[in-house]
Amino acid sequence: MALVRSNQLDRIEDCLSESSALADTFASGGVGFTEAVGDWLGRLEPLAQESGLGVAPQLASLRVSLEAARQGVVAADLHLHGRLTPRKIRKATAQQALRSAISVVSGALQPFRSRQQHAEELAAEVASKSFEKGLWPGQGGSPGSPTDLPGMWRAALADPELAPRVRELCALLGMAEAMVAVAGAMNSFAGNGP
Repeated sequence: MALVRSNQLDRIEDCLSESSALADTFASGGVGFTEAVGDWLGRLEPLAQESGLGVAPQLASLRVSLEAARQGVVAADLHLHGRLTPRKIRKATAQQALRSAISVVSGALQPFRSRQQHAEELAAEVASKSFEKGLWPGQGGSPGSPTDLPGMWRAALADPELAPRVRELCALLGMAEAMVAVAGAMNSFAGNGP
């Protein structure tokens, strides 16, 4: 599983949250719905590509389906009732593309969000245990105690109890993101907010 930064996941989820407004547009008669779904897919696809979720090809395929519908092509899996009009074909294709994109992207995000949650729990554990051991920057009064976050990190890696958790956190997030997660957990632990 590729490393996906939490800010990338947040941007994808922000884009997914726009689907409610698209559903409202569809429900209110759908004026501009097809174009809005096409624009939304056009924003979502590069976010998925950049994050490495592996769903960008499916999103591109949905955009192709929308373009084909604009040109009057009726997809074989599209079920329409009544008279087929170009507008009805485009609207039904956009509705199907919206539903499929939400399903595909949400399914792809789930393992990453689970991993992110596990990493946050590990970061909180590392922050808490390192506080108990006097490893926070400026916490220890003895010579050689950590004076900055990298020093605390080195001390945690040298500690037999903390080292496995720190290594696992680095494996989940990468070194830089792991340090940011621990710093955030330290702020929360100290009552300074996230």
